[in-house]
Amino acid sequence: MKRFPIVRAHGSHYEVGVAIGKMMRQPIINLLTREKASLGEKFVYYVDMLPSFIEITKRYFPQYMDEVRGIADGAGVDFQTLFSTNCREVVDYSGSTSTADHCTIVTIPQSNQYIVGHNEDWDAESIEILYIFDAVIDGVHIFGLNYGDSVMGDSISVTSHGLIQAVNDLQHQDAQLGVPKKFIARAILDCKTLEEAEDIMKKVPRAAGFNHVLAQGQRLWNIESSAKEYVIEKVELQKYVHTNHYVTELKRIDKGNQESEKRYAKVKERLSDVNSIKDMKELLSDQTDPRICREGTIGSVIFDMPNKVAHIAYGQPTPQAYVEYSLEHVLE
Repeated sequence: MKRFPIVRAHGSHYEVGVAIGKMMRQPIINLLTREKASLGEKFVYYVDMLPSFIEITKRYFPQYMDEVRGIADGAGVDFQTLFSTNCREVVDYSGSTSTADHCTIVTIPQSNQYIVGHNEDWDAESIEILYIFDAVIDGVHIFGLNYGDSVMGDSISVTSHGLIQAVNDLQHQDAQLGVPKKFIARAILDCKTLEEAEDIMKKVPRAAGFNHVLAQGQRLWNIESSAKEYVIEKVELQKYVHTNHYVTELKRIDKGNQESEKRYAKVKERLSDVNSIKDMKELLSDQTDPRICREGTIGSVIFDMPNKVAHIAYGQPTPQAYVEYSLEHVLE
């Protein structure tokens, strides 16, 4: 059974970044080669836009810039080129029409905690750059699925503070110069509480916005954001689902995503029958239309907090494809 590679490291932001870059060197080089080829002549134009984003990110999060620099040094690639993959806003900022048909998040309460499932959807080639991150950075232990070229937090992770973050892409109409959304997600992983996560949303100017589903103990917060706005939907010990469109009052700025809405409706309809890890695996493996496990599904993760276990499937999941990983060493 195929598994994702694991990067285990302990140290400063830069040191852990170097460990990631060394382990994921060839997939990172392959990704950057594809990015340059797909953008063609536009690549230079986008790179020329980066200094303003680099400056504002350094101002708010110099430690995470150290992580990117460490990844670049470990992989032997140019820092600014690698930063471009952590700042997708340079494309969106320039009027990209890219869609956000990516990822499904499902949560169910159990034993006064949460089970959180996440299908990671992107292009099929990106599976080679996915890895499992199991590292301690400046005292915070983080475990999750991530892309080798990115700061941690771009998929689904759990920290030693018992905080789970699962991220969905959203497409919205507003934009501004600000900190790229990948760094907002990274900063949330260093938060001790959900309230600290909200402080980040309040105080840090964003270039664009993710959907962040956060679970800690009995509480679940759905943070929907854009460049200039955010809304927090708070639930406690209730089942919850999110895909790639806004479900709060921010629906008014959504660019529209019919595929996501159909996927969302299907999961909502089935959610009452999802009550266990087995049920969650079957749901995330569903390939009947509208598909939950889609052509672009390149990994699947379930965090079982009551039992301190992660279930991770490589590529498109089936109920039998998940491998168990203990979280005992991660959770305080």
